[in-house]
Amino acid sequence: MAEMALGYGSEYQMLRYLGHHRMYLDSKIKEVTNSNSAIEWWDYPVELNRDSLDGEWQGINFLQKYPDYNRIYKEWQTFWPKRGQSWDGIFQQDGVIYVVEAKAHVKEMEQKCQASEESKKMIRKAFEQVTGNQSKAKSWLESKHYQLANRIAFVYFLNSMGIKAELCYLFFLNGYCVNATKNVTSEKEFEMAFIEECKELQLNDAEKSLIIRVYVDAKKDGFE
Repeated sequence: MAEMALGYGSEYQMLRYLGHHRMYLDSKIKEVTNSNSAIEWWDYPVELNRDSLDGEWQGINFLQKYPDYNRIYKEWQTFWPKRGQSWDGIFQQDGVIYVVEAKAHVKEMEQKCQASEESKKMIRKAFEQVTGNQSKAKSWLESKHYQLANRIAFVYFLNSMGIKAELCYLFFLNGYCVNATKNVTSEKEFEMAFIEECKELQLNDAEKSLIIRVYVDAKKDGFE
């Protein structure tokens, strides 16, 4: 995992809003979840090998204090390879756990699977379980939007374990101002990219229902 960029990028904007503009960030999330209930954010884990001393949660590690963690971990080992997903943030509201995938430019939404062949077999099996379709599972594994597919598989797994969970796509407008070719200034640009993802992955309504989309303008703090 690369070091956090200073002054731009999704990881920087994520930590900036959690540290300096959390009330505004929470208000934007509440608009989407249609709930005024309090939002509880998980603290990030310490990572001594990074200059920032902070890391990201990996896979289901954030559930270690969950009463049924041992059972869930045992099932997770048979569902997904050892190297799990990395999360930009995690919060809980109304009993639902939201794993956060933050983006500051559209190309961040494209990522192909880089796993070993042995891990790919396991991932494809997981995708087959999620989609109920071998052909669709194969296309997920080979897609340039593999990252979204594996995030959907993750929240599917948590729900199958009795834990209410959804993916929060957190899109930062004006979050990459140091590079005009990457900077996104309108919700429409992110929305069109998301529609493309859904189309390529052939997401059905049940799969789409596992995703919420939150838009935050990095030039605003909520007091303008």
